[in-house]
Amino acid sequence: MCPECVGISRATVGARLFVPAPVATILAPVRGAKPAPPQLAMTSVVRAVSFGLGPIGLAAARLALQKRTVQLVGAIDIDPNKIGKDLGDLLDLGRKTGVIVEGNAEAALKRLQPDVMLHCTSSFMPMVKDQLLLAARCGVDVVSSTEELLVPEFQHAALAKELDAAAKAGGVSLLGTGVNPGYAMDFVAVVASAVTFDVQAVKCTRVVDAGTRRLPLQKKVGAGLSKQEFDQQMATGRFGHIGMRESVALLAKALDFPVDKIEQSVEPVIATSEHKTQFLTVHAGQVAGIRNHGYGYVGKRVVLHLDLSMYVGAPDPRDEVVLESTPPIHLKFHGGIAGDQATAAILVNNLHGVVAAQPGLRTVLDVAPPRLCR
Repeated sequence: MCPECVGISRATVGARLFVPAPVATILAPVRGAKPAPPQLAMTSVVRAVSFGLGPIGLAAARLALQKRTVQLVGAIDIDPNKIGKDLGDLLDLGRKTGVIVEGNAEAALKRLQPDVMLHCTSSFMPMVKDQLLLAARCGVDVVSSTEELLVPEFQHAALAKELDAAAKAGGVSLLGTGVNPGYAMDFVAVVASAVTFDVQAVKCTRVVDAGTRRLPLQKKVGAGLSKQEFDQQMATGRFGHIGMRESVALLAKALDFPVDKIEQSVEPVIATSEHKTQFLTVHAGQVAGIRNHGYGYVGKRVVLHLDLSMYVGAPDPRDEVVLESTPPIHLKFHGGIAGDQATAAILVNNLHGVVAAQPGLRTVLDVAPPRLCR
Protein backbone atom coordinates (compact mmCIF):
# COMPACT_ATOMS: atom_id res chain seq x y z
CA MET A 1 0.00 0.00 0.00
CA CYS A 2 1.38 3.43 -0.92
CA PRO A 3 2.02 5.92 1.92
CA GLU A 4 -0.47 8.40 0.45
CA CYS A 5 -3.26 5.82 0.82
CA VAL A 6 -2.89 6.02 4.60
CA GLY A 7 -2.29 9.76 4.89
CA ILE A 8 1.50 9.63 5.04
CA SER A 9 4.14 10.95 2.67
CA ARG A 10 7.93 10.90 2.81
CA ALA A 11 10.60 13.57 2.57
CA THR A 12 14.25 12.71 2.23
CA VAL A 13 17.12 13.90 4.38
CA GLY A 14 19.51 12.49 1.80
CA ALA A 15 22.54 11.83 4.00
CA ARG A 16 24.24 8.45 3.79
CA LEU A 17 26.80 7.22 6.27
CA PHE A 18 29.73 5.16 5.04
CA VAL A 19 31.95 2.83 7.04
CA PRO A 20 35.63 3.17 6.16
CA ALA A 21 37.30 0.20 4.50
CA PRO A 22 38.45 -2.44 5.15
CA VAL A 23 35.11 -3.50 6.60
CA ALA A 24 35.72 -7.12 5.59
CA THR A 25 38.69 -7.26 7.96
CA ILE A 26 36.56 -6.09 10.88
CA LEU A 27 33.70 -8.43 10.09
CA ALA A 28 35.70 -11.56 9.31
CA PRO A 29 34.53 -14.57 11.36
CA VAL A 30 36.96 -15.89 13.94
CA ARG A 31 38.13 -19.19 12.49
CA GLY A 32 39.23 -21.97 14.77
CA ALA A 33 37.73 -20.32 17.85
CA LYS A 34 36.68 -22.61 20.66
CA PRO A 35 32.91 -23.13 20.57
CA ALA A 36 30.74 -21.86 23.39
CA PRO A 37 29.94 -24.37 26.14
CA PRO A 38 26.48 -25.91 26.46
CA GLN A 39 23.83 -23.61 27.83
CA LEU A 40 23.22 -23.57 31.56
CA ALA A 41 20.29 -25.80 32.43
CA MET A 42 17.18 -23.67 32.07
CA THR A 43 15.88 -25.16 35.32
CA SER A 44 18.80 -23.68 37.25
CA VAL A 45 18.10 -20.49 39.21
CA VAL A 46 20.20 -17.45 38.36
CA ARG A 47 20.44 -14.49 40.72
CA ALA A 48 19.96 -11.24 38.81
CA VAL A 49 20.08 -7.51 39.42
CA SER A 50 18.38 -4.87 37.27
CA PHE A 51 20.56 -1.89 36.34
CA GLY A 52 18.53 0.89 34.70
CA LEU A 53 14.82 1.27 35.38
CA GLY A 54 13.47 3.15 32.40
CA PRO A 55 10.52 1.68 30.47
CA ILE A 56 12.50 -1.29 29.09
CA GLY A 57 14.41 -1.88 32.32
CA LEU A 58 11.19 -1.92 34.31
CA ALA A 59 9.55 -4.27 31.78
CA ALA A 60 12.50 -6.65 32.04
CA ALA A 61 12.43 -6.46 35.85
CA ARG A 62 8.69 -7.17 35.88
CA LEU A 63 9.21 -10.25 33.71
CA ALA A 64 12.16 -11.45 35.78
CA LEU A 65 10.00 -11.33 38.91
CA GLN A 66 7.58 -13.74 37.22
CA LYS A 67 10.23 -16.37 36.45
CA ARG A 68 10.87 -19.25 38.82
CA THR A 69 14.38 -19.74 37.38
CA VAL A 70 15.33 -16.09 37.93
CA GLN A 71 15.72 -14.59 41.39
CA LEU A 72 15.76 -10.81 41.15
CA VAL A 73 17.84 -9.77 44.12
CA GLY A 74 18.48 -6.09 43.44
CA ALA A 75 17.74 -2.99 41.38
CA ILE A 76 19.94 0.00 40.55
CA ASP A 77 19.13 3.41 39.07
CA ILE A 78 20.47 6.95 39.29
CA ASP A 79 17.04 8.61 39.39
CA PRO A 80 16.61 10.12 42.88
CA ASN A 81 12.84 9.66 42.52
CA LYS A 82 13.34 5.89 42.29
CA ILE A 83 16.14 5.34 44.77
CA GLY A 84 14.88 3.95 48.07
CA LYS A 85 11.59 2.71 46.66
CA ASP A 86 10.46 -0.89 46.53
CA LEU A 87 10.47 -2.27 43.01
CA GLY A 88 6.89 -3.41 43.51
CA ASP A 89 5.82 0.22 43.93
CA LEU A 90 7.55 1.30 40.72
CA LEU A 91 5.87 -1.56 38.88
CA ASP A 92 2.46 -0.94 40.49
CA LEU A 93 2.31 -4.57 41.57
CA GLY A 94 0.16 -3.85 44.59
CA ARG A 95 2.66 -5.69 46.77
CA LYS A 96 6.17 -5.30 48.10
CA THR A 97 8.96 -7.32 46.52
CA GLY A 98 11.64 -6.59 49.09
CA VAL A 99 13.86 -5.32 46.27
CA ILE A 100 14.80 -1.72 47.08
CA VAL A 101 16.22 0.50 44.36
CA GLU A 102 19.78 1.60 45.09
CA GLY A 103 21.84 4.42 43.64
CA ASN A 104 25.35 3.14 44.44
CA ALA A 105 25.96 0.46 41.86
CA GLU A 106 29.33 -0.70 43.18
CA ALA A 107 28.10 -1.07 46.75
CA ALA A 108 25.02 -2.95 45.58
CA LEU A 109 26.93 -5.38 43.37
CA LYS A 110 29.54 -6.11 46.03
CA ARG A 111 26.89 -6.74 48.67
CA LEU A 112 24.40 -8.71 46.57
CA GLN A 113 26.95 -10.70 44.52
CA PRO A 114 24.47 -11.54 41.74
CA ASP A 115 25.24 -13.95 38.92
CA VAL A 116 24.07 -11.63 36.18
CA MET A 117 22.91 -8.10 35.44
CA LEU A 118 19.91 -7.00 33.36
CA HIS A 119 21.44 -3.82 31.94
CA CYS A 120 19.22 -1.15 30.33
CA THR A 121 20.79 2.29 30.56
CA SER A 122 21.98 3.65 27.19
CA SER A 123 22.24 2.83 23.49
CA PHE A 124 25.87 3.91 23.21
CA MET A 125 28.98 2.02 24.28
CA PRO A 126 30.97 5.02 25.56
CA MET A 127 28.05 5.88 27.87
CA VAL A 128 27.98 2.40 29.43
CA LYS A 129 31.71 1.72 29.51
CA ASP A 130 32.16 2.38 33.24
CA GLN A 131 29.05 0.36 34.14
CA LEU A 132 30.32 -2.66 32.22
CA LEU A 133 33.83 -2.34 33.64
CA LEU A 134 32.29 -2.24 37.12
CA ALA A 135 30.35 -5.42 36.41
CA ALA A 136 33.54 -7.11 35.23
CA ARG A 137 35.42 -6.07 38.38
CA CYS A 138 32.58 -7.39 40.53
CA GLY A 139 32.41 -10.72 38.69
CA VAL A 140 28.89 -10.16 37.32
CA ASP A 141 27.82 -11.35 33.87
CA VAL A 142 25.81 -8.83 31.81
CA VAL A 143 22.90 -9.00 29.38
CA SER A 144 22.60 -5.49 27.98
CA SER A 145 20.14 -3.70 25.72
CA THR A 146 22.90 -1.34 24.50
CA GLU A 147 22.47 -1.39 20.72
CA GLU A 148 26.10 -0.68 19.87
CA LEU A 149 27.14 -3.81 21.78
CA LEU A 150 25.57 -6.04 19.11
CA VAL A 151 28.85 -5.91 17.15
CA PRO A 152 30.96 -3.94 19.63
CA GLU A 153 34.13 -3.66 17.54
CA PHE A 154 32.26 -2.18 14.59
CA GLN A 155 32.26 1.44 15.79
CA HIS A 156 34.40 1.18 18.93
CA ALA A 157 37.28 -1.20 18.28
CA ALA A 158 39.55 0.09 21.05
CA LEU A 159 36.76 0.16 23.62
CA ALA A 160 35.68 -3.34 22.61
CA LYS A 161 39.22 -4.63 23.25
CA GLU A 162 39.25 -2.94 26.65
CA LEU A 163 35.89 -4.43 27.64
CA ASP A 164 36.88 -7.86 26.36
CA ALA A 165 40.10 -7.83 28.37
CA ALA A 166 38.28 -6.66 31.51
CA ALA A 167 35.58 -9.31 31.10
CA LYS A 168 38.14 -12.08 30.70
CA ALA A 169 40.10 -10.81 33.68
CA GLY A 170 36.92 -10.82 35.77
CA GLY A 171 35.75 -14.17 34.45
CA VAL A 172 32.48 -12.73 33.14
CA SER A 173 30.57 -12.57 29.87
CA LEU A 174 29.18 -9.32 28.47
CA LEU A 175 26.40 -9.58 25.87
CA GLY A 176 24.47 -6.97 23.91
CA THR A 177 21.12 -8.08 22.54
CA GLY A 178 17.56 -6.97 21.91
CA VAL A 179 14.78 -7.20 19.36
CA ASN A 180 16.14 -4.64 16.89
CA PRO A 181 19.04 -4.88 16.73
CA GLY A 182 19.60 -8.40 18.00
CA TYR A 183 16.73 -10.42 16.57
CA ALA A 184 14.13 -9.22 14.06
CA MET A 185 16.43 -7.82 11.36
CA ASP A 186 19.51 -9.95 11.90
CA PHE A 187 19.45 -13.03 14.15
CA VAL A 188 16.22 -14.42 12.67
CA ALA A 189 17.88 -14.44 9.25
CA VAL A 190 20.96 -16.13 10.70
CA VAL A 191 18.87 -18.93 12.20
CA ALA A 192 16.83 -19.24 8.99
CA SER A 193 20.05 -19.89 7.07
CA ALA A 194 20.44 -23.20 8.93
CA VAL A 195 18.08 -24.91 6.48
CA THR A 196 19.77 -23.60 3.32
CA PHE A 197 22.61 -24.88 1.14
CA ASP A 198 23.82 -21.35 0.51
CA VAL A 199 22.68 -17.74 0.76
CA GLN A 200 23.35 -15.14 -1.93
CA ALA A 201 21.45 -12.21 -0.41
CA VAL A 202 19.26 -11.21 2.54
CA LYS A 203 16.36 -8.73 2.73
CA CYS A 204 14.79 -7.91 6.09
CA THR A 205 11.76 -5.62 6.39
CA ARG A 206 10.34 -4.27 9.64
CA VAL A 207 7.27 -2.03 9.76
CA VAL A 208 6.30 -0.61 13.15
CA ASP A 209 3.34 1.64 13.95
CA ALA A 210 5.15 3.88 16.41
CA GLY A 211 1.78 5.09 17.68
CA THR A 212 1.41 1.80 19.55
CA ARG A 213 4.78 2.09 21.28
CA ARG A 214 6.06 3.84 24.39
CA LEU A 215 6.65 7.61 24.49
CA PRO A 216 10.49 7.42 24.45
CA LEU A 217 10.37 5.51 21.16
CA GLN A 218 7.92 7.97 19.63
CA LYS A 219 10.29 10.77 20.58
CA LYS A 220 13.29 8.80 19.31
CA VAL A 221 11.81 8.61 15.81
CA GLY A 222 10.87 12.29 15.85
CA ALA A 223 7.08 12.04 16.04
CA GLY A 224 5.63 15.55 16.24
CA LEU A 225 8.79 17.39 15.16
CA SER A 226 9.08 19.75 12.23
CA LYS A 227 11.37 18.60 9.42
CA GLN A 228 13.91 21.25 10.44
CA GLU A 229 13.89 20.01 14.03
CA PHE A 230 14.23 16.44 12.76
CA ASP A 231 17.28 17.35 10.66
CA GLN A 232 18.87 19.09 13.64
CA GLN A 233 18.34 16.04 15.84
CA MET A 234 19.72 13.70 13.18
CA ALA A 235 22.87 15.80 13.00
CA THR A 236 23.66 14.90 16.62
CA GLY A 237 24.24 11.23 15.69
CA ARG A 238 22.23 10.13 18.72
CA PHE A 239 18.74 10.20 17.28
CA GLY A 240 16.52 7.78 15.43
CA HIS A 241 17.00 4.05 15.32
CA ILE A 242 20.35 2.97 16.74
CA GLY A 243 21.96 -0.24 15.52
CA MET A 244 21.10 -0.48 11.81
CA ARG A 245 24.72 -0.75 10.71
CA GLU A 246 25.40 -3.19 13.54
CA SER A 247 22.61 -5.43 12.22
CA VAL A 248 24.17 -5.39 8.75
CA ALA A 249 27.58 -6.12 10.27
CA LEU A 250 26.21 -9.04 12.29
CA LEU A 251 24.62 -10.61 9.21
CA ALA A 252 27.84 -10.17 7.24
CA LYS A 253 29.84 -11.80 10.01
CA ALA A 254 27.41 -14.65 10.64
CA LEU A 255 26.87 -15.57 6.98
CA ASP A 256 30.49 -14.96 5.96
CA PHE A 257 29.73 -12.32 3.34
CA PRO A 258 32.97 -10.53 2.32
CA VAL A 259 31.30 -7.15 2.75
CA ASP A 260 33.62 -4.25 2.03
CA LYS A 261 31.17 -1.37 2.55
CA ILE A 262 28.23 -0.74 4.86
CA GLU A 263 26.00 2.29 4.60
CA GLN A 264 22.65 3.53 5.80
CA SER A 265 20.13 6.17 4.81
CA VAL A 266 17.58 7.85 7.06
CA GLU A 267 14.62 9.96 6.01
CA PRO A 268 11.67 11.41 7.90
CA VAL A 269 8.13 10.28 7.16
CA ILE A 270 5.88 13.34 6.99
CA ALA A 271 2.23 13.10 8.03
CA THR A 272 -0.41 14.41 5.61
CA SER A 273 -3.19 14.02 8.16
CA GLU A 274 -3.49 14.19 11.94
CA HIS A 275 -2.60 11.14 14.04
CA LYS A 276 -3.16 10.89 17.81
CA THR A 277 -1.35 8.51 20.12
CA GLN A 278 -1.71 7.92 23.84
CA PHE A 279 1.09 10.44 24.40
CA LEU A 280 1.10 13.01 21.60
CA THR A 281 -0.54 14.32 18.43
CA VAL A 282 1.18 14.40 15.06
CA HIS A 283 -0.30 17.13 12.85
CA ALA A 284 -0.24 17.20 9.06
CA GLY A 285 3.15 18.47 7.90
CA GLN A 286 4.96 17.22 11.00
CA VAL A 287 7.30 14.24 11.21
CA ALA A 288 5.51 10.98 11.96
CA GLY A 289 8.69 8.89 12.24
CA ILE A 290 11.50 7.45 10.14
CA ARG A 291 12.38 5.26 7.18
CA ASN A 292 15.83 3.73 7.68
CA HIS A 293 17.70 1.55 5.18
CA GLY A 294 20.88 -0.43 5.84
CA TYR A 295 23.02 -1.89 3.05
CA GLY A 296 25.93 -4.28 2.89
CA TYR A 297 27.91 -4.35 -0.35
CA VAL A 298 30.21 -6.89 -1.94
CA GLY A 299 31.79 -4.79 -4.62
CA LYS A 300 28.90 -2.88 -6.19
CA ARG A 301 26.31 -5.53 -5.35
CA VAL A 302 23.94 -5.14 -2.41
CA VAL A 303 23.89 -8.51 -0.66
CA LEU A 304 22.30 -7.31 2.58
CA HIS A 305 19.36 -4.91 2.65
CA LEU A 306 17.50 -3.96 5.83
CA ASP A 307 14.40 -1.77 5.47
CA LEU A 308 12.92 -0.26 8.65
CA SER A 309 9.75 1.87 8.69
CA MET A 310 8.88 3.14 12.14
CA TYR A 311 6.31 5.92 12.26
CA VAL A 312 2.96 6.84 13.74
CA GLY A 313 0.22 5.38 11.57
CA ALA A 314 2.43 2.95 9.63
CA PRO A 315 0.19 0.45 7.78
CA ASP A 316 0.56 -3.34 7.77
CA PRO A 317 2.97 -3.75 10.71
CA ARG A 318 5.13 -6.81 10.14
CA ASP A 319 8.55 -8.39 10.28
CA GLU A 320 9.70 -10.13 7.14
CA VAL A 321 12.88 -12.03 6.29
CA VAL A 322 13.68 -13.16 2.76
CA LEU A 323 16.77 -15.20 1.92
CA GLU A 324 17.87 -15.51 -1.66
CA SER A 325 19.01 -19.04 -1.06
CA THR A 326 18.74 -22.72 -1.90
CA PRO A 327 16.02 -23.48 -1.00
CA PRO A 328 14.52 -19.97 -0.90
CA ILE A 329 13.31 -18.77 2.52
CA HIS A 330 10.51 -16.30 3.24
CA LEU A 331 9.45 -15.72 6.85
CA LYS A 332 6.75 -13.27 7.91
CA PHE A 333 5.58 -12.25 11.38
CA HIS A 334 2.09 -10.86 10.78
CA GLY A 335 1.46 -7.81 12.92
CA GLY A 336 5.17 -7.57 13.68
CA ILE A 337 7.15 -8.54 16.75
CA ALA A 338 5.91 -6.44 19.69
CA GLY A 339 9.04 -4.45 20.38
CA ASP A 340 8.63 -3.44 24.03
CA GLN A 341 7.44 -6.82 25.30
CA ALA A 342 9.81 -8.75 23.09
CA THR A 343 12.82 -6.69 24.20
CA ALA A 344 12.12 -7.50 27.84
CA ALA A 345 11.64 -11.15 26.92
CA ILE A 346 14.85 -11.55 24.94
CA LEU A 347 16.88 -9.92 27.71
CA VAL A 348 15.47 -12.21 30.38
CA ASN A 349 15.60 -15.29 28.15
CA ASN A 350 19.33 -14.70 27.57
CA LEU A 351 20.25 -14.71 31.27
CA HIS A 352 21.03 -18.43 31.49
CA GLY A 353 22.95 -18.38 28.22
CA VAL A 354 25.25 -15.54 29.18
CA VAL A 355 25.97 -17.09 32.59
CA ALA A 356 27.07 -20.27 30.79
CA ALA A 357 29.09 -18.48 28.09
CA GLN A 358 32.84 -18.23 27.99
CA PRO A 359 34.29 -15.07 29.58
CA GLY A 360 34.74 -12.08 27.32
CA LEU A 361 32.82 -9.53 25.29
CA ARG A 362 30.37 -11.75 23.43
CA THR A 363 27.78 -11.40 20.67
CA VAL A 364 24.59 -13.30 19.97
CA LEU A 365 26.68 -15.51 17.67
CA ASP A 366 28.85 -16.68 20.58
CA VAL A 367 26.25 -17.74 23.14
CA ALA A 368 23.64 -20.48 22.99
CA PRO A 369 20.54 -19.32 21.07
CA PRO A 370 18.04 -18.00 23.62
CA ARG A 371 14.81 -19.79 24.37
CA LEU A 372 12.02 -19.38 26.87
CA CYS A 373 13.01 -19.63 30.50
CA ARG A 374 10.32 -20.41 33.05
